[in-house]
Amino acid sequence: MGEGLEGIEKELRKSFGEIKEPILLYEGTVTCPVCGARALKLREYLYEVPFFGRILISTGKCAKCGYTYRDVRLAETTKPKKIVVRVRGEKELRYLLVKSAYAYLAIPEKGYEMIPGPASTGFISTVEGVLHRFLEALNVACKGREDKGCEENRKWLEEAIDGKKSFTLIICDYEGASRVIGENVEETDLDEYCLSKKPEWLAARL
Repeated sequence: MGEGLEGIEKELRKSFGEIKEPILLYEGTVTCPVCGARALKLREYLYEVPFFGRILISTGKCAKCGYTYRDVRLAETTKPKKIVVRVRGEKELRYLLVKSAYAYLAIPEKGYEMIPGPASTGFISTVEGVLHRFLEALNVACKGREDKGCEENRKWLEEAIDGKKSFTLIICDYEGASRVIGENVEETDLDEYCLSKKPEWLAARL
């Protein structure tokens, strides 16, 4: 199996139960987005999973700098869109989502953002899992410098994970390769908010 694929499959089985064996679509060496060397051994697999249908999972590792690559995206893309999830409790925290590598994700009430970069990767998770990702990033940023801001944000995230906070989750899906499965999910065309959050390097590519 490809580098890091076992971990992704574990996440898939946790969310969906047993899944079919994947189809290997590509295997080769490509340019590493971190060091620029043509030394990233890449494999791309096609999976069939409940709710999302076909998804592409790419994994690899650079033989020169050691960069590990993991990416998840929908195999069948739609038009670019804005996805809005209004989280009111535990039910919405269990919503499944695929966030593509180039999608922007935010919780605007708190100013939390996942801004796509050239080496960004996609992932499959739940809304709760997104909160855990923000909490992990906060713990890294606050390590060795505990202050009031760190304490307040940690408390908010922990309460949100417990279903005690209402908030909005926004995904600006510039490729049309992201999706959220749930009832309280709105999909609209990209608006001024999403266009203002699109990085310049991405605007030149898409």
